[in-house]
Amino acid sequence: MPVYQFSLLIQAAGTALLFLLFLLLFQKIRRKAFGDWIASWAFLLGGLILLLLMPRLTDTRPFIFILHVFLLAHVVFLLRGVRRFRNEGAATGALELLWLIPLVAAAWWTSIEADQVSGRAAPMALILAAGYVAAAAGFAITPGPVAGRVLLALSFLLWGVERAVVGSAYLRFETPDRMPELLQYSSFAGMFLEMMIGVGIIILLFEGHQDRIAAEMAQLQSSDQQLREMGIRDPLTGLYNRHHFNDAIRREIANVRRYGNPLSVMIADVDRFKEINDLKGHAVGDDVLKFVANYLTACVRENDLVFRWGGDEFLILLPRTDEGASALKAEELARRLPMIPGTEQIRPTLSVGWSSYRGEGEFPSTLAEADARMYEMKLRGKRAREQKERDLGRL
Repeated sequence: MPVYQFSLLIQAAGTALLFLLFLLLFQKIRRKAFGDWIASWAFLLGGLILLLLMPRLTDTRPFIFILHVFLLAHVVFLLRGVRRFRNEGAATGALELLWLIPLVAAAWWTSIEADQVSGRAAPMALILAAGYVAAAAGFAITPGPVAGRVLLALSFLLWGVERAVVGSAYLRFETPDRMPELLQYSSFAGMFLEMMIGVGIIILLFEGHQDRIAAEMAQLQSSDQQLREMGIRDPLTGLYNRHHFNDAIRREIANVRRYGNPLSVMIADVDRFKEINDLKGHAVGDDVLKFVANYLTACVRENDLVFRWGGDEFLILLPRTDEGASALKAEELARRLPMIPGTEQIRPTLSVGWSSYRGEGEFPSTLAEADARMYEMKLRGKRAREQKERDLGRL
């Protein structure tokens, strides 16, 4: 067996093993680009088998046409896979079948219309060289993990150089058996480069797969965080809900008992809220609650916690705040509430009660004290409005 045929046989065997490995990996990593590369190597394997059978055939011209179709399809699917790998959302459709026209025309020109062996083999080798160099450039400029891209870009570049050298040799020597012995071993170089490419594709796909897993894990963590937030947030106002208060207060009470820092609490209630709902509707009432929630959040410190306590009531925890400071803050919140849009005829106000906890007794008694002060302020406000209405009625 001539040297060039033996080296071709070795390359065909290596290509077959690589093709089977790709098929096995495709069961685990189903990417469109990988499917194109599998098709590319299937056409390459078919072309190598035809090259091995060619010396036993009497009329080789039709088989050369098929061979060139296989090799050109190998390049087309290779470059198509590179494009898909760079952009998985790239549009694909029936129009892509138009590549069959130049493929068949090129195969016809390089086989049927050329009489000399060099006229058939040299253009095909140079076309393969151009395709491999284009693939090398595509991998080089593709964003993403470095290791697989660099190995693939270098391997395809060297394969393109090898095919260009072989194509130039065909132009000079016409047949493989007339080439220098070193060039007759070119298929060994092709097999070695194919193995490098196979390793590069595996690394590239593995890196991409790992990136996808990392992205999915990050998305799951984000979704989990959102679900936790939904479980501790009031859906209307976005404030912490009463369920989260139970966790927060245990933590704050532990800090009070350990470090002796004061902890204050305020309970705020929206005055005339029922009137707003009855006269303006529940949509306006919801807007009032959201406005008050934003107002309270903006008026307290970053480490203070604001809760939707229930209905039109809000609770505010103020760590490291004594009773005097909480009393001043409660008065400020009640006094500075601005006009709420949509409630010009029934202007709501805030009644705010306060209390301070120093680690003695039970915290519910602190809540009860704040609640009592809030109702006391609410009653004073109601009496003041009623007195004002009576005074206006006498005029």
